[in-house]
Amino acid sequence: MGVRIVTDSTADLPAEFVQELDITVVPLKVHFGEEEYLDWIDFDSDSFFAKLQSSPIIPCTSQPSPADFESVYKPLAETGDSIISIHISAQLSGTYQSAVIAKNELADCDITVVDSKTGSMAMGIAVIEAARAAKAGKTKEEILAQLNSNIDKVKVFFAVDTLEYLQKNGRIGKAAALLGGLLNVKPLLSVKDGIIVPKEKIRGKEKAKERLIEIVAEEFGEDVKGKAVILHGNEPKEAQKLYEKVKERFAFSEVIISSIGSVIGTHLGPGVLAIAVLPE
Repeated sequence: MGVRIVTDSTADLPAEFVQELDITVVPLKVHFGEEEYLDWIDFDSDSFFAKLQSSPIIPCTSQPSPADFESVYKPLAETGDSIISIHISAQLSGTYQSAVIAKNELADCDITVVDSKTGSMAMGIAVIEAARAAKAGKTKEEILAQLNSNIDKVKVFFAVDTLEYLQKNGRIGKAAALLGGLLNVKPLLSVKDGIIVPKEKIRGKEKAKERLIEIVAEEFGEDVKGKAVILHGNEPKEAQKLYEKVKERFAFSEVIISSIGSVIGTHLGPGVLAIAVLPE
């Protein structure tokens, strides 16, 4: 008997990690009016942002139902495997609660549902490490201990072009303090205790990008080791530049570039640049 790792689509995991590590991903949904799309199934990042910028409708999102989770958990549990199910912050989505309801309906199955207290690839990097541990044959207890430690350590910092999407979708959290900013001011945000919090304001995208790198040095030290992720919303060239600067300055053992999917993109909007760090 082994351990199977389940997560949701807001992890924004690159497809190669999902396939290589046998991670099961439960999709959230994006709604443009009456039209419904499955995150990372009906939309990849590019097609979503193209529609977001051309549509007069501001989309909204919805979590998977408990039944969606049950339909995933049952066949995995029938093999005798244990399940660790890791999800976006319960403060940002009802996804975690849906997973808990499904787990409670399947009392005979060995399922542990974990609130990552974050989202996108800040959660995704912890999911990847849990799946690597499962592949290496670690016990469920060992994987959970590592996972909980990683959730406590991982941090993400991100620059958004506008707070409009966070505000309209009700996910703005304490970043509301930055509303009404000056022209060309880019809000820098983070996630703390599961909610979005303001970090600071920076004038201009180029300075915001430089500041993201400085924040990593300030938060973790110049000699930080571990894993890092460069995240972007429809900004591949800027993400590549950021990737190269991070590789040049820090001694991370792994740096991943990942796109923000349609659910996270609905709340953050286009033009997002972010760095997530999981220190050793």
